[in-house]
Parts: sequence; C-alpha cells; structure tokens
Amino acid sequence: MPGERYITLMASLPALGPMLSAKHAPINRVRLESRLHQLHPDDQNELFAVRDLLSWQRLPLTGTDEELVHRARKVIPALNCETLARLARDRMELRTLVAALRRRHSGQDAPPAETLWGYGRYLSRIRANWREPGFGVEQSFPWVLPARAALENKDATRLERILIEAAWVQAERLAVLHHFDFEAVALYLVRWSLLDRWTRYDAESAAARFQELLDDALEAGPEPILEARHS
Repeated sequence: MPGERYITLMASLPALGPMLSAKHAPINRVRLESRLHQLHPDDQNELFAVRDLLSWQRLPLTGTDEELVHRARKVIPALNCETLARLARDRMELRTLVAALRRRHSGQDAPPAETLWGYGRYLSRIRANWREPGFGVEQSFPWVLPARAALENKDATRLERILIEAAWVQAERLAVLHHFDFEAVALYLVRWSLLDRWTRYDAESAAARFQELLDDALEAGPEPILEARHS
C-alpha cells in the first residue's frame, strides 16, 4: 500500500536539521536517489512535473518569462497533490519577486498589465508599487527588502543565502503538516536539495548565479526539487 511504503521511506531518512548551521547533507545524493524507487509511479510523475517546471536548468536556453508563466498555468492546475501545487505556487511567486527586483534594478519600468512576466496573487500590487522598495508586499515577503539591498550592493553571497533561506521557510511551513505520506517525502526532497546546495556553496558559483539573476529574470532562483534521475 502507498501509505505503508511512505511510512517506511520516511522512517529511513535522517533528519535534516537547521539548514544554515549544517556542514553537509545528512544523506548523499546517490543514497537518496535510490530511495525514490519506492515512490508510486503516479507520485513520481507529480514530483518530477513540479521539478521540471521550477528548475531553471531544465528550461530551454531560449525560454522566456512568458513561456515559463504559460507552463506554470498548465502544470500547476493539473497537479493532483494540493501540497505540491501550493509549493509550486509559492515558488513561482518567489521567482516573480526576484524577476521584479531584477527588472527594476536594470532600469526597466513596471511591465504592462497585459504582459505575462510573472505569476501569482501579487502581480497587480507589484506593478502598482513598482517604485516602492518592497513593491508593497514586504509584509507577506519579509525577505524582499534584504534581497533588494543585496542586489543593489552586488553582494552575491548574501543574495544567494536570502533566496535559499526564503525557499526553505516556504517548504518548512508545509512540511510541519506532513510526516509519513507522499507529501512528506516530496518536501523532504525539496529541503534536502536546498540544504545540499547551501552546504556545497562557494563564492565563485554565487557570483555566476548573481549574473544569471540579472540576465534571466524568472529563470533565476533556488532549485526546489532534487535533481534526481528516475526510471
């Protein structure tokens, strides 16, 4: 039964612990990938659909913000797992704010209302408050002002940390509601990916990511789902 397999799987996974104080991931990629074979095929499809949507490395090199928004509008409503849909919506909103910061930093005006440049509940508010430091959404996204400061100061290390931590908080908020089900496994993978990225962090990579953020708008952001192979 799917429920029993996920109880066994979650019981076999080591605790992740606090992200920012971790020295290394508590389980390596090879061992973790091997556990994914226990996922029900339907659940695998859900998980990898979200991964492929949100992992910018898997987008075409010619991909645009508009193409990503179209994909999100197609993929997210088709998800059967509401927790994964919530995760995808949250992460797309994070990326939309990053895109807004990047656009404004490069001197662009607010995108026209008819432009498909972002995703989520806050597009109108962001556009209406384009010249405000936090786009009028800093109460909902407290990381946006520190991210703006890091961007303005060209502090790649600080910006990387802010975005990864924001993504971690999103996943943690959902993870406390799930312990031994598919959602718990998916959210473990999400947090493992972020923790692994942070513990393998180096300044040179952060500088490259900083430039990608300036260049790629919605395509820049922390990877949400384990970059795992599956068969």
